[in-house]
Amino acid sequence: MTKDTRDARIPVDKGWAWIVLAGSLVIASINTGTEKSYGIFFIEFLRMFKGTVFMTVMINTVLNVVYCFTATAVLMIGLKRLSVRTSVFLGITLCALGYGISSLATGLEFLIASQSILVGIGIAFHNPPIYILLGEYFDKKKGLANAVFISGNALGGIIMPPIYRYVFDEYGLRGGLIITAGITFNSLVAAALLRPTEFYTKHDAKNSSNLSEDVDKDVSVMNSNTCESNSSDCQDQDTLYPLISTKAEQATLHHNILTDDTSDAFDRISHSSVVRYLSNGDLVSASFTSLTGKTEQHIAAPDEENSVSSEGCLVKCRNKIDCYLMTNILYLLFLAIYCFGNVAAMCAHIYVPTYAKDIGVDDQRIAIIVSITCMADFVGRIVAGFLADQSWISPQQICILAQVVVGVVLQFTEYYTSFWRLLVFVVIFGSTSGMTVALFPPILIEIVGKKRYRSAMALFIVCMCLFEGTALPILGYFRDVTHTFHFTFHVMGGSSLLTVVLLIIFEVITRKQARKRKECETDKD
Repeated sequence: MTKDTRDARIPVDKGWAWIVLAGSLVIASINTGTEKSYGIFFIEFLRMFKGTVFMTVMINTVLNVVYCFTATAVLMIGLKRLSVRTSVFLGITLCALGYGISSLATGLEFLIASQSILVGIGIAFHNPPIYILLGEYFDKKKGLANAVFISGNALGGIIMPPIYRYVFDEYGLRGGLIITAGITFNSLVAAALLRPTEFYTKHDAKNSSNLSEDVDKDVSVMNSNTCESNSSDCQDQDTLYPLISTKAEQATLHHNILTDDTSDAFDRISHSSVVRYLSNGDLVSASFTSLTGKTEQHIAAPDEENSVSSEGCLVKCRNKIDCYLMTNILYLLFLAIYCFGNVAAMCAHIYVPTYAKDIGVDDQRIAIIVSITCMADFVGRIVAGFLADQSWISPQQICILAQVVVGVVLQFTEYYTSFWRLLVFVVIFGSTSGMTVALFPPILIEIVGKKRYRSAMALFIVCMCLFEGTALPILGYFRDVTHTFHFTFHVMGGSSLLTVVLLIIFEVITRKQARKRKECETDKD
C-alpha cells in the first residue's frame, strides 16, 4: 500500500469537495439510473424488433467494448487536453444524442450503431473522469465519497425505471427514447458543479506570478536608479561588456548588481506594491525564490531544450506505459476479483426483468422489481462505504461476506417462481451485489497510490469491459439454448463464489505484506 501527499490548497474532505460529490451523485442518478433501466428497454427492444436474447444483448456488448477502449483513451490522453468538467459535459451530450438518434431505429443493427457507439463513448467521457476527480478531492473520506457516488447508480435505479415504464406505455419506444435524451440533458446542470482541482492551484500560481512581476519591476527600477547615481561606473561597465552579450553574461551581470545593492533593493521593495501580498507567506517566499534563481533558469534553459529535443518517440511512448502495474501482484489479483465479482451486478439489471417476464410477471410489477432491486443496492452500497471507513473490518472482508451471499442466493432461482418470491430474492441480492463495486476505488487507490491511479483505472476499465462484454452474450446464449435463465444464474453465482476464493488469497497476501513492513519498521527503530 502507498501513501500520498496532497496539495494543501485543495479542499480535501471539506468545502467544495462535498459540492463536487453532490453534483456527481446527481449525474450518476440520472445517467447510470438510465443504464440500470436497460432491463425495461431490453423488453421493449425484444417486443418491437422480435430479436433473440443473444442478438439484443449485443447492444450492451458493443457498448461495453466501445466504452472500454474510449475510456482508456480518455484517461491516458483526453484528460491531459480536457478538464474533468469539460469531459463530463461532452460525455453527457453524446449520451443524449445517442438516445435521440436511437428513436429512429428500424432494427437492432441500427441500435448497435447508434445507442451502443454514441452512448458508449459518452459514458466513457463522463464516468471515469468523475472517479479521478473524487480521488483528488477526498482522502480520509474517500471510501464514503466513492460509495455515495456509486450509490447514485442505485438511487437512479429506484427513480428511473417507473418513469421509463410510464413513458414507454404512454409514448411508445420511439417517443420514450426522445424523452430519455431530454432527461439526460438535465444532468448538464450538475456537471457545472464539477470544479477541477486546478482551479485552486492555478489561482494561487497566478497570484504568485503577479507578485514576481512586481518584484522584477521594482528591481529594474532599482537598477536604473543605481546607474543614474553612478553614471561613471555604468559607462565603465558598458565599455567592458559588448553591446550584444550572451544570456549567461547578462544573467551574471544582473546577479552581481543584485548582490551589491541588497540593502537598497529591500528598501525599495518595502515601499512598492509587493506589500499588498505580505499576508501570504507562500507567495512572498515563492517570489524571492524566483528572484534569486533567475540566473540559474537562464543558464540551464539551453541545456533543457537540447535534452527535450533529443528524447525519441519510443522513449515517450515507453514512459506512458506504467510497467509497475503489470508487476504488482495485488493489482493483478484485484483486477481478477473485480471482473468475476462484478458479473452478477452487471448482468442482473438486464436478465432479472427478462426472467420476471418469463415467469408471467406483468410490466408494472417488473418496474417495481427493478426499483426495489436498485433501492436495496443503494442501501447496500452506502452501508459498504460506511463500514469501509471503520477500523474493525477491512474492505476486503466486506467484499467476501457480500460475494458469499450473492453466490448462494443465485443457486436457488428455480424456487423464485412468483412475484413475491422474486421480490425477496432481489432485496437480498440487490443489497449485497453492489458492495464490491462500491469499494473498488478506495481499495485500488490503496494498492497503487494516487499517482498511478489514472493509469491503473484505464487498464482496469479495459479488462473489466472486455470481460463483461464477453460474459453478457455468453450468458444470453445459455438462455436461448436452455429456454430458461436457471443455468445462466447458476453461472453468475459460481463467478461470485470464485471471487470469494480470490478475495481470501488477496487478504492473506495483504496481511503478509503488512507484517513484513511492520517488522522492517521495528528493525529500523
